[in-house]
Amino acid sequence: MYNSLRELGIEAERKGRAEMRGDSKSAKIKTLLYRAMTPIFFNIQTEKECYHFIFQKDGSVVLSPGLHPKPDINLTGAYDEVIHLLQTRDKKLFELVQRTGKITITTPTFKGREAVVKLREMFH
Repeated sequence: MYNSLRELGIEAERKGRAEMRGDSKSAKIKTLLYRAMTPIFFNIQTEKECYHFIFQKDGSVVLSPGLHPKPDINLTGAYDEVIHLLQTRDKKLFELVQRTGKITITTPTFKGREAVVKLREMFH
């Protein structure tokens, strides 16, 4: 699971930094919003493994083992389901497994509710 999450983190960092790059008004607004929302703590938990992402103000994304004690987003699900989602990154499948309860996403903070929109964008 670690390698799939690491790849997702690298992609999220690349996309986040690309959105903040540049002198355009849009880039400056996105940078301000991102910095106001971060850091964001995102737990991923299965019955076998658990990790957390920290989305930093500078656009970097850190993946660490274990759960963060004060997460903004929690994703829990069966190991096989989470691995399959990470490997396929299929948006319709993501929505289906969430709707059927095979994975659960909770957002205990306002930051988490806003950030989960970005999470969904990572799935094509």
